[in-house]
Amino acid sequence: MTNVVADFFKDREIFITGGSGTVGKAVVDKLLRSCNVKKIYLLMRPKKNHTLEDRLRKMKAEMIFRRLMSEKPNEFDEKIVMIPGDVQHPQLGITAELARQLDNVSVIIHGAATIRFDESLRQAIRINVGGTYEVLKLAEKLKNLQVLMHVSTFYSNPYLRFVEPKIYQSPMDWKFCLDLCYRTDISDDMLDTLTRKLIVGFPNTYTFTKNLAESLVNDYKHRLPVAIFRPSIVLQAVEDPEPGFPTALTGALGLFILNAAGVLKTIYVTPDIRLDLSPQDLVTKTLLYYIFRTFKSYELDKQPKEIEIFHMTSSTHSDITLPQFNVVVNKYKIFEDLTFEKNFLIPGVFVTNSRFAYMFMVYLKQLLPGLLVDMFLVAAGKQPQLLKIQRKVFLTLEVMKPFMNNNYDCSGISHYKEMDLLLHGTDFNVDTLKYSKNLFVNVGYCYDMISKSREILLKEDPSTIPRAKRILKIKIALYRALQLFFAYKVYNSFIVPWMSEWDWNVHTNYTLILENSI
Repeated sequence: MTNVVADFFKDREIFITGGSGTVGKAVVDKLLRSCNVKKIYLLMRPKKNHTLEDRLRKMKAEMIFRRLMSEKPNEFDEKIVMIPGDVQHPQLGITAELARQLDNVSVIIHGAATIRFDESLRQAIRINVGGTYEVLKLAEKLKNLQVLMHVSTFYSNPYLRFVEPKIYQSPMDWKFCLDLCYRTDISDDMLDTLTRKLIVGFPNTYTFTKNLAESLVNDYKHRLPVAIFRPSIVLQAVEDPEPGFPTALTGALGLFILNAAGVLKTIYVTPDIRLDLSPQDLVTKTLLYYIFRTFKSYELDKQPKEIEIFHMTSSTHSDITLPQFNVVVNKYKIFEDLTFEKNFLIPGVFVTNSRFAYMFMVYLKQLLPGLLVDMFLVAAGKQPQLLKIQRKVFLTLEVMKPFMNNNYDCSGISHYKEMDLLLHGTDFNVDTLKYSKNLFVNVGYCYDMISKSREILLKEDPSTIPRAKRILKIKIALYRALQLFFAYKVYNSFIVPWMSEWDWNVHTNYTLILENSI
């Protein structure tokens, strides 16, 4: 079987922004392992007290590259080139000398963005819109450029319930917004006040600015070979580079881990809302295939009527909901079999669509235990931690409410059948999508996800699982004993007196009835 993706990327020079992010590192790993690329240039923001060489060594040592280091130990050093710069600066902050190194770049993958839902409007525009603008201006200078892929999000049009792979009219002009954020006569407080009026229909500045960035890229469709990639929520890898390889301790995966660690005890979510999750390796494979496809499209038509937009979501391949995920985890005791050492309370989460029940459980099962532990830590002369963590968890869930209480549908993964046919038998196959509705396959995915998260993100050796399980059993026994104690106290303090009064009333009434009958 011809590997069309690997053949396309062979001997190419590629420029990537956001290469140190979750998707960026996965793309770098896949290109180095499965494609014989010539060079990969990574735009890297300089950090105080850290040289580019230090950052390169640190990146190379990350776990996502351990398979690469085993199979091709010299590939990273020979083909990765760091380019100091920043998407917030004119010309990306790249010097003229370094810019000349990019003369032979034929593919740009623009993934740099702020993904914070609570980012200020000014900063979100500067990074997500201004950064995209600077990348496009750089791209116009590259005479060998054949594809520029802009990584957006499936939620760039959150006011829609069915999203088509097309550009929708942006609520505001990107040029006006970009000018607005650079004006010095408008204070941050004034801009923050304007934010609520500007982003009507958008739950946060992230989705709003991603929408503006898509409009900007669309304006360049006749000047550059551009396309837009819209993935949904990116979670663990299914099989590549390793089964269950995790993304990061943030977002959706962070919530699953907090659940397994006994920190997150309740979630407010509509019961029938799907978990629209895109496995990291499938995001990488489809992204690289769509770059190849964009190249072919522009070969046929230099002036396309519509920009190519590609969706990567699980909306048509998986219908699992959060309550169903919770049932799977509990039924097959995944959290118990892979118990974390860094474990607070007993794993398990209460799922409800009642706001009152949710807030009650937050206070009872998250804030109260957190307060008690922090009081103990302060008494021991240590810094309190749990309430701070619980506050972050609560705020994270609050900003995620629009995505946890609404289903967003589409026609499915773009060109899925075409990919299934062309990529079968290659390193870019999407075969796992065929089994995504199988219960036991999902159990395996969950098991792999928690296992790898334990090892890679929490840095807990698998050999510590037996000890962690013993500790968890002790916690469960103590919890059951505490439940019995409270049940006894409630019974003794309320039920027994009530029963005694009830018996007395019944006896008195019975006596009166007998007396009257006599």
